[in-house]
Amino acid sequence: MQAVTMSKEIRYPIIRPTLPDFSEVEGDLRAIWESGMLTTSRMVRALEAQTAEICGVEHCVAMANCTSGLVLAVKALGLTGEVILPAFTFAATGHALIWNDIEPVFVDCDPGTYTIDPESVRAAITERTSAIIAVHLFGLPPDIDALQAIADEHGVTLMFDAAQGLGATYKGQPVGGFGAVEVFSMSPTKVITACEGGLVTTNDGELAQVMRQMRDYGKGLDGYDMAFIGLNARQSEFHAAVGLAGLRHLGDYMGHRLEMIALYRELLAGLDGVTFQEFPEERTTSGNYMVMRIDGEAAKMSRDALYDALMERGIQTKKYFYPALHRHSAYAEWGARYEGRVPESERLSHEGLAVPLYGHIAPEECEEIAATVRELLG
Repeated sequence: MQAVTMSKEIRYPIIRPTLPDFSEVEGDLRAIWESGMLTTSRMVRALEAQTAEICGVEHCVAMANCTSGLVLAVKALGLTGEVILPAFTFAATGHALIWNDIEPVFVDCDPGTYTIDPESVRAAITERTSAIIAVHLFGLPPDIDALQAIADEHGVTLMFDAAQGLGATYKGQPVGGFGAVEVFSMSPTKVITACEGGLVTTNDGELAQVMRQMRDYGKGLDGYDMAFIGLNARQSEFHAAVGLAGLRHLGDYMGHRLEMIALYRELLAGLDGVTFQEFPEERTTSGNYMVMRIDGEAAKMSRDALYDALMERGIQTKKYFYPALHRHSAYAEWGARYEGRVPESERLSHEGLAVPLYGHIAPEECEEIAATVRELLG
């Protein structure tokens, strides 16, 4: 296979982190430096409190990153056997299970919203199922009521990989308090970044306390005895300061993203073979990604050909998520086993394309990107 020749200059990257003005964090960073308290102190507690307020939950536990939060949440919940998850998701969802020696059971996605399909979940339940991990896909929550009903019916845990979901809502309620636990990301690709970081939210006080201990190696309350098998997943004060400053702008950053998504969809409407993620009335997205779906049989070119053509013009896009999780090399033992069992996820992995979007992208930039797409597909 011939390698794609990359443009010498990427004029429009897929993502640029949107950061608050440095003056908003300068004082906090200096205070941290002078205090010598570098981790899990005043700024981390402030970030946790602010996140809990935004999400309408009782507890938030900050982590070094979302993946460590997922790994520890699965461990703290005592999950065993099999856990159901979407095949169309980022690898961290599955990694959290593998690290805990749990069998991932992949199910399909809804063709309109791209989120986990409740009926596929129902069909996958067995006597070994201990939990369902649902995902706020590109920032859009799944059908939470249907998933919770299935979980309750079968006596299994429902939790959420909420990496992309901070700021999203379901039936007027902010995500963060659904299921047993939700885990958010504050990596550079998210609406709000702490440079790196994760946030675990829950209304279960006992679970929150266990998570606090597990992020600090699993130390007991006396600080000596190891009560749990944990990790060093503590968040630094510096990262927390950046994340806290960003949270103050959540409404503005997210609002701008949603406006730009609407602009993209308006400018790209009517192209043969191009469709967009459906946003049901009872759900709002965080606007983490703007993804369009390219049906290679109906469009002028395939998703992969469009990806290459845009890169040649200095526009970086992302095949998202590609491949479907069970098709990754690290998941080879599941690849053949799920052949033909998650057809919508397979198709979507070959058709989904994310275009540049960030909290400060200019309308004129979106217009130029959309015009280039129309030129190539029109």
